[in-house]
Amino acid sequence: MQAFHMNPDQLEAPVQLLGDAGTAWLLRKKRVDLRAVRRLLKDHAATVVLGESGGTRPRLVADGERPMLWDKVKDDYKGPGGSRTAGRYRAHEFRAEADRRMLNLEEHC
Repeated sequence: MQAFHMNPDQLEAPVQLLGDAGTAWLLRKKRVDLRAVRRLLKDHAATVVLGESGGTRPRLVADGERPMLWDKVKDDYKGPGGSRTAGRYRAHEFRAEADRRMLNLEEHC
């Protein structure tokens, strides 16, 4: 998966992420609501990516990892619907052809 030179939250539109299989993902919405994060994490048709190092190094999240990731994100989300202003996670929604969806979670230290 392609790395970003800075986290997607700070990039100017259009923001594109190139996946390992050559899929071109286009940023649709920054800082999605926590309810959308939960919905996309539970939707196995959606791709989930964890952007480590402040969102700059994205990696695919395995299906078995999603419940543990939700447990971390739900109580430490810095975005709409989150409970902390200084949370560790932010999320963005990307789309690809055929209306495929991807959740990009930025992890900040």
